[in-house]
Amino acid sequence: MIEIRTPESLVPVEMLAALGPRQIDQFTRNMAAAARDKWIMLAQADNDYGSHMRDDYIQGIQEPVVSRGTAVISLVGTVANLLEHGDNGVDLRDLLLGDRVPVVPRGRKGGKHEAVAGGYYRAIPFRHRTPGTTGGQQMGSAYSGQMGEGAAKKLGAEVYGRAMKLKAYGTQGVKPEDVRLPAGMVGLLRDHHKTDIYAGMIRERKTYEKATQTQYFTFRTISDHTTDDRGRRVGASVGWRRGPIPARNFAQRVADYVAKIAADAARTMLEAR
Repeated sequence: MIEIRTPESLVPVEMLAALGPRQIDQFTRNMAAAARDKWIMLAQADNDYGSHMRDDYIQGIQEPVVSRGTAVISLVGTVANLLEHGDNGVDLRDLLLGDRVPVVPRGRKGGKHEAVAGGYYRAIPFRHRTPGTTGGQQMGSAYSGQMGEGAAKKLGAEVYGRAMKLKAYGTQGVKPEDVRLPAGMVGLLRDHHKTDIYAGMIRERKTYEKATQTQYFTFRTISDHTTDDRGRRVGASVGWRRGPIPARNFAQRVADYVAKIAADAARTMLEAR
């Protein structure tokens, strides 16, 4: 969160005295708008974590709330705050298969399942957004680091074109290949992946009172153990770990920017009267 005030540290007191209440409010709105524009610009230039995380960050930058010479710009959302404040990394098994996760029968949602060989597992859904939408990860965008944004957009269009032709998940009397995308449309995204991230994608349709919504998902199984080629248990796999995320600290850079331009902005407003 950024809070913009007009104390003497930003604007000399004689300038504040010369500005009337309405001008102070307008000055605060101007500073808030400049701050938000600067914040978005900093986020747009950040290419370290892919376009989907960058988009989530930008969407988390809220419109300023201005009242009585004070403006507040909030940053909301889990991804946005992970990027802003940083994180030491986490083994997702601790979150998705930990002690606080209930054990439920196979086929039921909302918890983990007991594995025959011991331990636990569960299916995790990954939503793939269609090209041109905002928020989340658009089809193809995850591969922009490997092949460039242009090729990734072309891939996303190809994946979407094939996914649209799938029968809706749950349709009876159709072949498995008619409801799921095959593997091999693209290479592996990570070395530890067993297949490409679009393999097995389904097309899900939900009908509401006034509209029908189509979404696209893949499901991947997280387990607290894995097996070798002979089916022998060998311990936790290398996947399902999120590495450390360095703090962006964009909010502080924006606050420094506001402090730098505030006095000149107030002076310009006085001269324009």
